[in-house]
Amino acid sequence: MLEDFGAFVVEKIFFTKIRAGPVRLRLLWIFFMASILVFVSSIQKINQGGVCPNCRFSSETVWYSKALKFRAERNFWLSLFNSFLWVLVWKVYDLKKRILRLKDRIKELEAKLLNIAEQATEEIKKKDESPTEETPKDEQSKKED
Repeated sequence: MLEDFGAFVVEKIFFTKIRAGPVRLRLLWIFFMASILVFVSSIQKINQGGVCPNCRFSSETVWYSKALKFRAERNFWLSLFNSFLWVLVWKVYDLKKRILRLKDRIKELEAKLLNIAEQATEEIKKKDESPTEETPKDEQSKKED
């Protein structure tokens, strides 16, 4: 019950469909695409380098370019990790849905098995309660006694 509620909440938060004109996307994919966009942007900034617009001395320019490079590298790793986490959220949710479907299937099969067992028990009781017809060999053995 709590598992179903948790899966329902995750589905409502991350897998809500957003419609923008003819395009329909799930919220998770929007987050994932934004992470990929930041990732690509950080790759470009790492390759670009930077020029200090307000620097008067060359030492300031060196520190400014190093700071920009470190910031771009930090953004690179954060956006890569963020993209990976969104894929992980999707995969864990998919596995959880599969587990819940299999548990429901197990419950259905257990109910069918219980129903079949009850029917078999009833048939056995009916056979035990109904008078059995004696075979001619049984009648002969009774006469001999």
